Amino acid sequence: MNRRKLSASAINCFLKSPKQFYWRYKANLEPINISVGSFSHDALAGSLWAAAVDRFYKGVGETENTKQLLTEWQEQTQGWVPDRLRNPLTDALAAWMGIYYQLFDPKDGVRNGSEKRVENDRFVGYLDGLDHTGKIVHECKSTSRSPQIAEQVWRTANSVQVKLYAVLTQADGIRLEYAWKDQPYAIYRCDIIPVTVGQRKAWESELTAIADAIEALGDNPENFVCHPDGCCIFSKRFASVCGYSALCSGLPGAEIGFKQRESNRA
Repeated sequence: MNRRKLSASAINCFLKSPKQFYWRYKANLEPINISVGSFSHDALAGSLWAAAVDRFYKGVGETENTKQLLTEWQEQTQGWVPDRLRNPLTDALAAWMGIYYQLFDPKDGVRNGSEKRVENDRFVGYLDGLDHTGKIVHECKSTSRSPQIAEQVWRTANSVQVKLYAVLTQADGIRLEYAWKDQPYAIYRCDIIPVTVGQRKAWESELTAIADAIEALGDNPENFVCHPDGCCIFSKRFASVCGYSALCSGLPGAEIGFKQRESNRA
C-alpha cells in the first residue's frame, strides 16, 4: 500500500483506534451502507454548515442558502438518521442561517476563498477558510455547549486539526466560530487567537512524531491494535458499534459490506 499524506481526521482516527485507522486509511475501505454507527450525523451537519458559511462568503442570499442547506441535510440523512436525531439538527441549521446573516457581513475580510487545500510532504489539510492576509485561519464548528466557553475554545485551539492547519499555513492566528446545537441557538465568533513561531514549531514536532509512529507500523494489519473502547461509539443520544467491527471479526464474507473509499482525502 502506498504512503499517503495524513490529515487531521486520519491522525485523530489513529489516536482513537489504530485498527480503525488501518481499515479506513491503509486498506482504504468504508461501509457500503451508512448508519449512525459507522458515520456521525453530527459530523455531517458540521460539514454542511461549513459549506453554508462558504456560500455566505461567496455572496449567496439567505433564502437560497437556507433552502440548499436544509435540502442537502434532508437528502443526505434520509434512511439512516432517525427523526429523533434529525429533527433537532434541522431546527438548529435553520436557526443558524438567520443568525449568521444578522451578525456578519460577507465583506468583513474573514474569508478569502473557502475549502482551501494546504499541504506539505507529510500532511494535508482542508481549511474552512483563510482571511485576506492569508495568515488567519477561520474555522467553523457545530457543537454542544460546554460548561464554560473558555474551556471549549481551549480544546479547539489545541486540537490536532487546528495545530495541523497552523503548521501548514504558517498562520499567525486562529479565528474560531461556534454554532451551538442546543437551544437557545447562537453563533459565537471568538477574538483572534495568536499563534507564535515557537508554537508552530512545537506543534510540527508533535505531529511529525505521530506520523513517524504510524509509518513505522507499515502495512501489516496485525500491527494496528484496536483501542479497548474502539468498538463502542457513544453520544448523549445513542450508543452503537464501530462500522469496521465486522472486518475485525474475521467472519467469512464480511468484506461484502465494504467498498473502496471514494474520497481522495487522507
